[in-house]
Amino acid sequence: MVVELRDQPGVPAYQRLAEAIRDGILDGRFRPGEKLPPTRALAASLRLARNTVLDAYEQLLAEGYLTARHGSGTFVAPDLPDRSFRAASPPRPAASPPASMDGNLSSFGARVVEGEAPVQMLRGESTSPYEFRYGTPALEEFPIDAWRKLTKRVLDYPPRELLGYGPTEGLPSLREALARYLQRARGVRCTAEQVTIVNGSQQALDLAARVLIDPGDGVVMEEPCYPGARAVFAANGGHVVPVRCDGAGIDVSAMPPKARLAYVTPSHQFPSGAVMSATRRLDLLEWAREADAIIIEDDYDSEFRYEGRPLAALQGLDDAGRVIYTGTLSKVLLPALRLGYMVAPPQLQPAISGTKWLTDRHVALLYQAVLALFIEEGHFERHLRRMRKVYEQRREALMAAFDKHFADRASVTGTESGMHVLVHIADIGEPDAFIERAAAQGVGIYSARQYYTLDPPAGATFLMGYSSITLEGIREGIRLLAAVAERSR
Repeated sequence: MVVELRDQPGVPAYQRLAEAIRDGILDGRFRPGEKLPPTRALAASLRLARNTVLDAYEQLLAEGYLTARHGSGTFVAPDLPDRSFRAASPPRPAASPPASMDGNLSSFGARVVEGEAPVQMLRGESTSPYEFRYGTPALEEFPIDAWRKLTKRVLDYPPRELLGYGPTEGLPSLREALARYLQRARGVRCTAEQVTIVNGSQQALDLAARVLIDPGDGVVMEEPCYPGARAVFAANGGHVVPVRCDGAGIDVSAMPPKARLAYVTPSHQFPSGAVMSATRRLDLLEWAREADAIIIEDDYDSEFRYEGRPLAALQGLDDAGRVIYTGTLSKVLLPALRLGYMVAPPQLQPAISGTKWLTDRHVALLYQAVLALFIEEGHFERHLRRMRKVYEQRREALMAAFDKHFADRASVTGTESGMHVLVHIADIGEPDAFIERAAAQGVGIYSARQYYTLDPPAGATFLMGYSSITLEGIREGIRLLAAVAERSR
């Protein structure tokens, strides 16, 4: 019996030995009933400690690949079924694609594979020194000391209900705290019983899709729109109907007379930054009544408004139970917390709660308890006030840098609120090549084309986030970008 160990840095030696013996059994090189070398002999031949061999044998004994006979030694298990073995064959080239599993997929699985979800949207770690990726907050500004102290308070004397399974809808203390905040800050009309705590707003969209959409149902989407929403509705079988937006939001007059739901971002249209007018809001609610449809209002970053008074939520105008309101704390606090919320009409709550229970039971209770204290004791709104100032300074620095280095070659829109802008740059040639040249200089920028399905913007239009880059980084990044643009003429 010849055993060869693979070179796998970081993998314990006993595990590599167990894997080598297991592969030899499954390949048919080591047959049922065959005796394995004594542990001392195998350890000496492989230059391993005897305990390493003992650990490998113990693992394979536990898995059922080996048997031990007192006084006789260790053997390949004699009762392994023939189908456990595979004929020895040369290793498959690394480039060979895996066999297709399409025939095993449900219609939902096939829609996911064929849709946008596998692209991972825009997510991933920042890789450029001057990174203008959208959606990441200023992580260095998070009040980690306050969060640590609250976490310690929760963990020092945790009530029993935090250590077991909790309510699917969320901890009552957090639902109460969020309901009061949303009533006060966003004009949302709700009780705590209407609030469901979710693993980020993406889960809220998925729950709504599962509860409301049957395959073939019409789903009205803004054009342009957030592709993560488009993907989740399409994966659930929805027939996505894009409707163009202008400076006043979605064109309600162009919406189909019948649809199951409509997805909108009225306070800060994504990605254009438009604000839905009061007239459009009322028209949209009337459309929902006439179409017997539900509206999903995604209020993803309205906490950060820099010009004019804060905007009230569309949900606050709804007196017919037609609006599901969703929000996220990933952009306000930390993405790693994966905390969001949805406020649904009472008649939809049982279905939403039941669907969430089937999905993941509930959000992590300890995080919920800490967040409830964070809100109740004023840390949350203090953090928001501070971050508005931080982001406003970064927004102004971005606009000033474009004005200084690009002048009329660049137009910046969607600047009134949020954490990003749309930038159109003239005379730079092919946009993808420009993005690659910028990346080579350490500047991360991203095309806005993926947000469009009907009329992708002509030329070079980019979605640029400014929330996670310092003032100095913004100024230097735009200076470098201008140098790339100059060489691209």
